[in-house]
Amino acid sequence: MDSWWMSLQQHVAWVPVYPLLAFALIVLLRGVLPATLGKESSTWQQWNAPTKTASMLLTVGATFLGLLHTLPFVYALLTNNLHVVEMNQPWLQAGDLVLSIGYRIDPMSVMMLFVVTFISLFIQIYTHGYMGHDEGYAKFYGYLALFNFSMLGLVLSTNLFQMYVFWELVGVSSYLLIGFWYTRPDAAAACIKAFLMNRVGDFGLLIGILSLLFFTYGWWQSYLGVHPSEALLGFSGIAALVAQAPAWFKSLPIGIIAFLIFMGPMAKSAQVPLHTWLPDAMAGPTPISALIHAATMVAAGIYLVGRVYPLFAMSPNAMAAIAIIGTVTAVVGATIALTQTDIKKALAYSTCSQLGFMMAAMGCGVPGAGLFHLFTHAFFKAMLFLCSGSVIHACDDEQDMRHMGGLWSKLPVTAITYLIGTIAISGLFLTSGFWSKDSILAGAQAYSKPIFWTLAATAGMTAFYMFRTFIMTFMGSYRGSAHVHHEMPVMVAPLAVLAVPSIAVGWALSGQGVLPSFETLITGHLMHGGGHHAVAAGNFTHAQIGWLSSGIGLTGALLALAFYWKPLNFVPGAIQKACMPLYTFFAKKWYFDEVYNAFVSKVYMVFANASSTFDRGVIDGLVTGVGSTIDASGGLARQLQTGRVQTYIAVIFFGLVVLSLLGLLWWH
Repeated sequence: MDSWWMSLQQHVAWVPVYPLLAFALIVLLRGVLPATLGKESSTWQQWNAPTKTASMLLTVGATFLGLLHTLPFVYALLTNNLHVVEMNQPWLQAGDLVLSIGYRIDPMSVMMLFVVTFISLFIQIYTHGYMGHDEGYAKFYGYLALFNFSMLGLVLSTNLFQMYVFWELVGVSSYLLIGFWYTRPDAAAACIKAFLMNRVGDFGLLIGILSLLFFTYGWWQSYLGVHPSEALLGFSGIAALVAQAPAWFKSLPIGIIAFLIFMGPMAKSAQVPLHTWLPDAMAGPTPISALIHAATMVAAGIYLVGRVYPLFAMSPNAMAAIAIIGTVTAVVGATIALTQTDIKKALAYSTCSQLGFMMAAMGCGVPGAGLFHLFTHAFFKAMLFLCSGSVIHACDDEQDMRHMGGLWSKLPVTAITYLIGTIAISGLFLTSGFWSKDSILAGAQAYSKPIFWTLAATAGMTAFYMFRTFIMTFMGSYRGSAHVHHEMPVMVAPLAVLAVPSIAVGWALSGQGVLPSFETLITGHLMHGGGHHAVAAGNFTHAQIGWLSSGIGLTGALLALAFYWKPLNFVPGAIQKACMPLYTFFAKKWYFDEVYNAFVSKVYMVFANASSTFDRGVIDGLVTGVGSTIDASGGLARQLQTGRVQTYIAVIFFGLVVLSLLGLLWWH
């Protein structure tokens, strides 16, 4: 047993390789065999069903093996026996510049490995029921495997360049998954929008990485000469850079570099103003909504900020920008979620808001709290999305909550687990969301009172819109016309499993039980402080903030009952009428899409057309004119090349006469 356990630890590099092999085999099964046998042949028809089963087993098996490799490290982390391991191999070399590729095991990567493998495993099991009758069943599992490979490679990266490669692979994989139903116009538009908007952030991230290398290359050379085991731009090296950086670097350059690097997480983690792609991604299948919005793609941005947090901490301006952007994102996402009638869109804007909470924690100087909320949020948000998929599947693809209601009796497991997720994300007392959101509020009150009260009010809105979705979907009477089907065991079993950490994992890692606190385990001395330091500097104690956040959440839940549960619908019509303009503003999503569309059509396209006209008229005209002039002069010169001696003598004689006349005129 011990040797097997040790073997899992020693071969952790295989964790991302397993899904890559699964993807390759699925491509082989879907590509080579049909091409060889012919899709219309009886032999291929006999192979088709086993191929679908094999695709599912390969993807689920690869993720399960990755989880097995992760569990020994989780145990070592919880027992305080985890040792940081980093392995690097030369990858690319250009002169003195050597880039490495490898894997790094430390508390942060172990946390993310567990989240990605554990949640992905149950999403993949759920997918078997949700996508069982889809023609692209096997292809979908292939894309899931590719996505897992990309995300796990990103988590294990040892340096920024390696992380950037997998960062882009995650973007490509998400493009394929969001646009999986590419025949649907909304899905085709959503995947393009996600891809292009993420390219904006990724461009900033790349420039930031290159700028960091440019300004510190001399330091890297001297540092690597002393410590050759460190990878260039590796995370251990970045920590050393922060400790030894000169004063000039800590002033202007680091602020610009930090913000450029932050542009990547701003897009990937859907921060305002690069957030509009995330709700549109709901056009993809629901398992993808759970995978992207819970533990994987959107979490990558928070993870990157945590990885290079010492760099951000060097610049107070960068930290302030992160805190403000995160807070604004939390408010914008929550206010839009208040008005959504599509159950998946409401959950999507909820994700934007919760990502804002995480990012605000990073900017407020409590990265441990932000990562803790990432950890707890992954479980209950994945469960909530899978619950919404169970509802949509049972209601014949209906997503409008106005056509639902009364589903508690028909979908009891889905209703109970959705209620658990609603309570957890609302941060009500002792649930997982309570502990992590409490830590964020504690850090925010020490950093900025306006940010603290804004996030506290947003927590109340979270409870309101989440209980609103629950009431409209599961309570009252059924308002739809579709026949409601029974729950599928393969779909509700993952919900039941995810409900357990949604309730208990926050308390287990809060420091109140037998396990150490999450912030102590994950951040330790690397993050330069955590929530405990922030609480000591605030006006409220941790217990007072806990009661305050629970009270705000309970108030939001009661208001949702007053507005949306018919027996308690006693809100005066005058109040509803007065709130209508604000409701319309939120329902229009703060007009972000309209502003972007106007900018593209009225500014960008005008500039693009002007540039095209300038290119054709001036640049092309200049190049063509030079060519035409040379061609014309060449044609004139050809007229003189007749091959006749008499012509050449006449030209010479004429030339001498002209020169003689010019000479006479000159001298006189």
